[in-house]
Amino acid sequence: MQTPEIAIVGAGAAGSLAAIMLGRAGHSVVVIDPTHPYRPEFRCEKIDYRHAEVLTQAGVLDEVIPVGTRYDSIWLARNGRFIEDRALVEYGVDYEVLVNRLRELMPESVRFVQQKVVGATPGDAGPVLQLENGETISARLTVVASGLNAGLFESLGIGRRTVSKVHSVSIGFDVKPVGAAGFPFQSLTYYGEHPRDRVAYLTLFPIGTRMRANLFVYRDGSDPWIKELRSAPTQTLMRTLPNLAPLTGPFEVTGGVKFRPLDLIDTIDAVGKPGLVLVGDAFATACPTSGTGAGKAFVDVERLCNGHVSRWLAQAGPITGDMIATYYRDPDKRASDASSRHISLFAKKLALDEGLGGTFSRHLRYQAARLRSLLNHGPWTIGTPQAKGFSR
Repeated sequence: MQTPEIAIVGAGAAGSLAAIMLGRAGHSVVVIDPTHPYRPEFRCEKIDYRHAEVLTQAGVLDEVIPVGTRYDSIWLARNGRFIEDRALVEYGVDYEVLVNRLRELMPESVRFVQQKVVGATPGDAGPVLQLENGETISARLTVVASGLNAGLFESLGIGRRTVSKVHSVSIGFDVKPVGAAGFPFQSLTYYGEHPRDRVAYLTLFPIGTRMRANLFVYRDGSDPWIKELRSAPTQTLMRTLPNLAPLTGPFEVTGGVKFRPLDLIDTIDAVGKPGLVLVGDAFATACPTSGTGAGKAFVDVERLCNGHVSRWLAQAGPITGDMIATYYRDPDKRASDASSRHISLFAKKLALDEGLGGTFSRHLRYQAARLRSLLNHGPWTIGTPQAKGFSR
């Protein structure tokens, strides 16, 4: 049996960040994940300003951003009309590239075990993890960062509650301009044109030499529109967002289209278990449409590692359930969780509401953004923009 101070189950972005922070703090850490290097997976594909703030607090931002593609301007638009040119520094990056970079930053003292956790036995001093190869690991603290691992949760006595089934579908693909060298913007966020289209927004941003597109919709897998987008992505996208082309110029979808449906799920009976904490999606999922998924996971890790773990380990004896509960009560974590869930639910309601209330709310937000743009940049002459951009 291996007996490190800390065992981290799952080495995606959250688990890898936790391993870096705890290893650099001098703790004995074992990370358990079945794959290395991390394989391509459609998840978070950018480091936005919220992620950057937390990665700065974690002390790794400057070491991570070189693998991303920087852009510092985002056009916001709706119904074919420019809303705002927002100055924000973000980085486009494939998720597996981000994760593998984080893994490279793990201190040499961190041991990586390429195995699958197939079960666990709860105990007063924390769970004992069973690996697929028959080995066991008993750590003073076990951090679960492996998402919704149903088998592990069952063995740990943790339940799940579905808040919203197939709350949204995230769709990823590459695009390239037709008849032009590039797009007239660094990045674009284009909101759905009508509630009946069930589109939250489309965002375009660079990753290397590619222009990446992430489309967020409120549909389920049986919707014929999903099949149409899969078989004829360019035509389906243009039909769904007919006023997009004047902003972008002609373009086509290239490469495969990836889909990721998302259920909003909370865990049950996870708080207060001795020697066990959950971070990121393992604790509660967030809708990617809200833009808070990776950020919420990073906040969990930063608060856990900077605010609690060293204090727990400095005390003799087991890490009790009462001690663990202080992490879940952390004000920054609670605020992050609440904000993420509120945005996840509110964004869907706002996008799909065809009544007067929804129409008024969308119009009010549009006018507020236009006012910010006016105050920040001066008056724009908004006509039909051509491929080279707007005229002032």
